Amino acid sequence: MGKQLVQTGTGGMAFIDDASSAVGTMPMVLSWNVARGATNTVTVGAIPANARIISIHVGNPIVSNAATTANISVGLAGGSNTYFSTAQDVKSAIGNFSQAATANWVPAATSQSISCTYTETGTASSAGTHYVHLTYCVL
Repeated sequence: MGKQLVQTGTGGMAFIDDASSAVGTMPMVLSWNVARGATNTVTVGAIPANARIISIHVGNPIVSNAATTANISVGLAGGSNTYFSTAQDVKSAIGNFSQAATANWVPAATSQSISCTYTETGTASSAGTHYVHLTYCVL
């Protein structure tokens, strides 16, 4: 008994169990480091057509030392950057933060460019390390 890794008709990856012929999709991750700046929006990559978001995690091993606030949000490039998640505070606590699903976590018929926005207020930060993992599968 084994499993075969195959490409689906929509361009995703799937495992097929040799014994039962059951099919399972393969999760994939778009991952990036967040660049600090007063307001810094960067297109970080794309998810393919028919991609379903499974989770968004914001990692914060070193908090931002911005004077007042520091937040990260993830969304569609050229659109609302809070489309996929609300702003995550990266000033107050060290940790890994799971973002709450929104109604917009639905597959689209076309590929979607993803952007990440870092915003801070008050005196500019000189420290802080942040990263994001967006996990998805293709239907």
